[in-house]
Amino acid sequence: MPFLDFFPTQGCYAPGETVKLLVEINAIAAGSALLRLEIFHLDEPPIAFSYSRELTAGHQILQFDWDPPLTTAGYAARLEIRNEGEDISSKASTAFDVLLSWADYPRYGFLTDFSDQRPDPDTTMLELGCYHINGLQFYDWQFRHDILLAPTDEYLDPLGRALSLTTVKSLINSAHQHGMAAMPYLAVYAASVEFWQSHTDWALFDENGQPIPFGEDFLGLMDPSPGSPWSRHILREAKRLLRKIPFDGLHIDQYGDPKQAWDFRHEPVDLPSAFVQFIKSAHNQNPSKAIVFNAVGNWPIKALATAALDFLYIEVWPPQVEYQQLARIVLEAVKYSKGKAVVIALYLPTDRSANILLADAVILACGGTRIELGEGAHLLVDPYFPKHQPITDELQVELRRFYDFSVRSGEWLASYNLTTKERKTWAQGEMNPDWVSLEDSVWCVARRRPGGWCLAVINLNNIETPRWDIAHPSPVPYVGLPALVKLLHKPQMVYWSSPEQDGRPQALDFEYDRGELHFLIPHLRYIGVIYIHD
Repeated sequence: MPFLDFFPTQGCYAPGETVKLLVEINAIAAGSALLRLEIFHLDEPPIAFSYSRELTAGHQILQFDWDPPLTTAGYAARLEIRNEGEDISSKASTAFDVLLSWADYPRYGFLTDFSDQRPDPDTTMLELGCYHINGLQFYDWQFRHDILLAPTDEYLDPLGRALSLTTVKSLINSAHQHGMAAMPYLAVYAASVEFWQSHTDWALFDENGQPIPFGEDFLGLMDPSPGSPWSRHILREAKRLLRKIPFDGLHIDQYGDPKQAWDFRHEPVDLPSAFVQFIKSAHNQNPSKAIVFNAVGNWPIKALATAALDFLYIEVWPPQVEYQQLARIVLEAVKYSKGKAVVIALYLPTDRSANILLADAVILACGGTRIELGEGAHLLVDPYFPKHQPITDELQVELRRFYDFSVRSGEWLASYNLTTKERKTWAQGEMNPDWVSLEDSVWCVARRRPGGWCLAVINLNNIETPRWDIAHPSPVPYVGLPALVKLLHKPQMVYWSSPEQDGRPQALDFEYDRGELHFLIPHLRYIGVIYIHD
């Protein structure tokens, strides 16, 4: 009896919500089936349920409900089904988590089609829910950069695309039904050419006193200084938008350049400070909404890390193309922000699956996630999001494993269940500490967790040029990889978890002698987690 799919109905669940798991099957014939559902929370014993269901011949969807504890946590679910009286069974697995806020552990996706001809929103949400996407950036949904809401339901965007506010509202409603937040895109300082040219005293200027354009006859850059006419205008637009459309916050963009600019009086504008004050105003005016701001090229990350942001969003560009640089970007962002979540945007073509998976592994091991999936479960390959591309069936399978792994291991990899005080220390990872010994081509990110140590390991075996922007093969897997960890005390248990597993972490045999802990990592492809229980 082949499975077609097994997945939760929502990207994440709030405390008190019933978790609904759907199994899609294709029964060859009608009859009784025996089902066993196991739910795992980290290394705890599983919770098991047994069911008997009458199936009809052909395609059908079954639903299983479970009320988890009210605490934030990540879970794995494993389902086994077989025909009554037969020994041969089919198996499938998925994951889900319970979060106070999606922004505590964002798995960010994107939408770009707001036409009245777009595919059914619920189908889109179910596709993305399989990857546990819990927040969506509505990219280029707006009427104009300076007038966010269109005056009519149907409108043309600045590039002439036909859009519909009815579609936007339908997508928001569907996202909410599937446990996903809806975040509208807007730019902190961009205006249409017409608006820009008619408000020249609101603009940004270069060192020669010339107004700064963006693109050829496309946009002009405005002065986002605190209290400036442009800042007051666009903040009013944002507030009006959030009153009329049930978005969950604001996704605010900048363009990375200029990094220095002047106002119409030729007074210098401190852009990092202006960004922080703009964020503060947006937060104060919309206190119940999430605020996100794009640190393009990781700039100005130190200023943004202390701003009133719900999580950090960093767009990575050359020359920061080495995996080691990518790791440092995430680790430093977590450190500067004292444990906030970090989302990375970088753009890779669909034919570089090894690069995609290794970049995801590095980001995840360091405590972040990546925005990469959106419309139709397509891949984000370009800074203009509508240029997304479909991915192969093979890459879909790999990404499903990665996202399942990230959710069920979230308490070890992320900081959403830590207190503010704990996040300042335990959420921060240390790259390749000298008290952990592995092969040179295996990187380790160590972080202290309540009750133990989490060692996230990344495999770069046979990656001769460790850069995400240059095509490379998949890492050569390790089997039986020796590990040595120096510890003051003998641990209770050592566990191993990786995307290739489908449930509870595997308990490892280990030896401890004179401060040295020895064990073997069973099988490492891209990423895995060692959890050392005190």
